[in-house]
Amino acid sequence: MSSQLFHVLPAMSLPYSGVKHKDGIHVSTQIIPAFPFMYWTSGKPCEPVNMYLLEIAHEVTGDSLRSYAAELSHLVRYCGNKSVSIESLTNADIHELSQQLQDEKSRRNPLERARNKNTVRAILSRAIRFLLWYQKDIMLMLRTPLIGEQSVSPQITINRIKNDKRKTGNRQIEYYYTHSAMPTSESREPKRPIALPVIEDIQRVIYRQSVLGERSAKFVQRYRNSPALLAAQLEYMRARRLFMVWMMMHTGLRPSELVEMNVREHFNILTTRTLKIPTKKRRKIKAPIRSFPILLNAATVVHRYLIARTAYSETLHGAGLEPTPGDSFFLTMNGKSIKKSSLEKDFERLAEEAGYKDVQVCLSMFRHRFITYEVTAHLKEFIEKSGKSRQIMTDIDYESILKRVATKTGHGSVQSLWYYIDLAWEELGVWGSIDRAIARLHASDQLFADLLSLQHETEALGNRQGNSKIDLKQITDRLGEIIAIAKQDIEIDELHGRHF
Repeated sequence: MSSQLFHVLPAMSLPYSGVKHKDGIHVSTQIIPAFPFMYWTSGKPCEPVNMYLLEIAHEVTGDSLRSYAAELSHLVRYCGNKSVSIESLTNADIHELSQQLQDEKSRRNPLERARNKNTVRAILSRAIRFLLWYQKDIMLMLRTPLIGEQSVSPQITINRIKNDKRKTGNRQIEYYYTHSAMPTSESREPKRPIALPVIEDIQRVIYRQSVLGERSAKFVQRYRNSPALLAAQLEYMRARRLFMVWMMMHTGLRPSELVEMNVREHFNILTTRTLKIPTKKRRKIKAPIRSFPILLNAATVVHRYLIARTAYSETLHGAGLEPTPGDSFFLTMNGKSIKKSSLEKDFERLAEEAGYKDVQVCLSMFRHRFITYEVTAHLKEFIEKSGKSRQIMTDIDYESILKRVATKTGHGSVQSLWYYIDLAWEELGVWGSIDRAIARLHASDQLFADLLSLQHETEALGNRQGNSKIDLKQITDRLGEIIAIAKQDIEIDELHGRHF
């Protein structure tokens, strides 16, 4: 079943309270940057769900609100297809919905499930919370309860379970709800940092897909009347994908932060040498900006990408198209701002093409990689300066390390970073006493990317010269430049600390 029955409305301001003073009535408003407006399957607005989303909008970010709407779409579709009103739902309906969600097959691969059991549990959990709200705020109380624990004999029986969570040192008691229709949860290993061989395989795929001879005849046929536009598209796709991977590797930012970076703030990147990254997950209308200092070599990488972005927009204009790039860093093939989901899907396809279809590979694993190496570097530095061993390290020591890392990663609290302490100790155990291990790691990352770029430049040069003769001096000069920069990266990282 299709999961989406809503469309996202642009930012809107809604009044939620009014107070009468001597100088007039003061109305407080709530600004919702992106509201997912829900519809029934008939096309009519689904007012109960929209009211629910409006009520909880102030508690969550725009991305979370869209996720909740996507989860509730399954319940809305079920009610529409079965012609069942919300107030008439029973345990049997929840069981049937659960089975549908578990049985549905993937559209991309009919032999696989559309979602795992944990996802089904999350969908049913969101449905339960919505139904509890509906019963409390919408329904009349003079009837059989719609949902509740067995003691009240409701139509839908749930269990209320206490869950103790510790947040920033304070004990906070929370509750969650279960239903007998929920499948057993699937244990899943936490995401590990993405491995370097995986990154290199994906970079090779990015390069191959930028070569005209590697594209399918069907794809090339679409551009038979505009070969120049096809060449520009392949070149921009290569630049965009490689830069996306580079950003994820060297900054550890979230994909949602990546797509919201503003081009205008980076026009002078060679001078400022500072990335301006919007910090998500703060439940604020406008994401606060964190400054991420970089070295000149890294600033040059950003600058080269911005040149490629501008060149592609100009090509689209020259072809009679009307690109609307706005201030977005990343563009679609039509020259519009790309969505986070599209960027993630694109990376997923690249990973599958690289042979990682049945292996967990996603953009967020770059963030795990970056954080792991940051914690490792700071932990190593702390050990060398303090002389402490793992056995005598204290929580205060670890917190001081994690606070420094959090300034780069945009974490509001260090609590969610504790997981990386164990990973960092593992990395230190592997590296032993190699003083420049981290610097060499990042230098080799960039060296590999630059060598792939050189391969692309060499082939482009050969094509321009009719494959007759390639200027070897031009190639060797470029290779010497790449190697010199790699060596410089190691020296600068060692002398001045690790800013990329």
